Amino acid sequence: MSNDNGEIEKLRRTIEQLSDQIIRSKEQEERILNEFSEMNNELVTLQRLLAKNNASLDAARKEAVAAGESKSSFIAVISHDFRTPLNGILGMAELLQLSSLSEEQQNSVQVIQEAARLLLKLIQDLLDFSKLEAGQMRLEIGEVELEPTFKYIARLLEPKVIQNGNQLAVDCDSRISPVLEGDSTRITQVLINLIQNANKFTNHGLISIRVILVKESESSQLIRFEVEDTGIGIAEEDQKTLFQPYVQTKQGRSKEYEGTGLGLSICKSLVTLMGGQIGVISREGEGSTFWFELPLGRKSEPEETEVSPVEKPSDMMDSPFEEPYSWPILLADDNGINRQVVLMQLKKLGITQVDYVSNGEEAVSAFLSKKYGMILMDNMMPIMDGLEATRKIRAMEQDEMRHAIPIIAMTGNVMDGEKEKCLEAGMNDFIGKPFTLESLRGVIQKWQHPMESSEILNMSIVSEIAELNNDGDQTLLETLLDMYRAETPGKIEVLRRHVVSGDHNAAAECAHDLKSGSLSLGIEYCSTLFARIEQFAKTGQVMKAEPLLDALMPAYQEACQALEKVII
Repeated sequence: MSNDNGEIEKLRRTIEQLSDQIIRSKEQEERILNEFSEMNNELVTLQRLLAKNNASLDAARKEAVAAGESKSSFIAVISHDFRTPLNGILGMAELLQLSSLSEEQQNSVQVIQEAARLLLKLIQDLLDFSKLEAGQMRLEIGEVELEPTFKYIARLLEPKVIQNGNQLAVDCDSRISPVLEGDSTRITQVLINLIQNANKFTNHGLISIRVILVKESESSQLIRFEVEDTGIGIAEEDQKTLFQPYVQTKQGRSKEYEGTGLGLSICKSLVTLMGGQIGVISREGEGSTFWFELPLGRKSEPEETEVSPVEKPSDMMDSPFEEPYSWPILLADDNGINRQVVLMQLKKLGITQVDYVSNGEEAVSAFLSKKYGMILMDNMMPIMDGLEATRKIRAMEQDEMRHAIPIIAMTGNVMDGEKEKCLEAGMNDFIGKPFTLESLRGVIQKWQHPMESSEILNMSIVSEIAELNNDGDQTLLETLLDMYRAETPGKIEVLRRHVVSGDHNAAAECAHDLKSGSLSLGIEYCSTLFARIEQFAKTGQVMKAEPLLDALMPAYQEACQALEKVII
């Protein structure tokens, strides 16, 4: 009996232990569930905070993008609005300078030009600084040849240097490769800025430019540029903030030395962008040495190519164009002063058949009512801007199978990407305000085409081919167009190389082949261009055909599009 009682007692204790374990397990389970619930609540809270933060970040990003776009748009408007009246000032001053003036009047015109150029420089500094600040400045890597660069800078700055009674000396390390790799435009910009700065604060002294090879490897050279002057020097306390924007020394703020205080800041930003460093060594009253070091890639020296000499007219103003320009020009610009300047510039170039309108809508109407040889189109105009007007004109030309009239953008907005926008809209070229008489002459001559054959296709030839059937699924016209598309772009590139290299015989042969192939398909306007290049080449004047090269691919593409419409 006692054994039974012992077993029962053991069983009872076992049951109690199991019950206790079950109770503790349930308590632990409850604690875990509570902890899980708390963690889940925290996770939900975190998700909500994350969603809120993401929304805030997205809103901030959109706000930043909108602010950047607004700033870019504002800068573009400012650039256009400032450069347009400057075009009037500089354009009129240039025309005035070409007229018969007394010495006193010539001096007055020079003062006007210098003041306008100074204002243009200040505007350009502000635009460059804005682009650098916004991270929109992009390097253009290409060949850097220091010797021609310094010759160009010397020619450009010599008048101002002489005016201040200074001398300019250049010493270039002979160990530096003649051809390097970098952004030649930005290097030139920094050098010009530093030399102009040195000249501004120096009178009857010496400005020395030294270019030194610091170190080199097989693929690159580290070059040090130094611009030393014997001018007024810079106080030690001013040197610490010299490269900050809008900062000027006490002397620099005086009326004698004009500027924005952005020049050195821009130089530092450009040098940093090119992977270099910049600094200054100076003592007040003892002159200054501004220096910057840049790593530049090494390149083999370019091969010299023979170029046939081209005879140029002795007096460009008496004979501004190689061929007389006899077709009317349409000028679209909403600024009355600018219209007047361009009209006078065109008159000086011998072009008197000019119609003008003040917005894009009027430009489209004028295009529909009259045949023009060229349109000079301002970009920013009321009612309809120049880009939209160009798109409408191009659409109508395609519908009517007419060749594209040259449209030249004239704009004060010279921000990065503006030229690309113009070309995408269908414009042929770009000229930034303010522009000189020579710049205007050059762009008109470049796009000066004969208007005898204004139709893209000779429809009588096209119709004859279209009526002929071909064995298989394609018509004969489709087959010939496919062959023309396969061969022509490559041949145009070959022709371009022959013209640029001055190979008269090869250019004449290639142009004749392209002309014949185009005529056989009834491609009228394109064949006219090839015929003109052939004629230039046959008479030993192939270099005169260069302005026609840019028109070839657009003319070829228009012809293909026109033939497609006939096939459909």
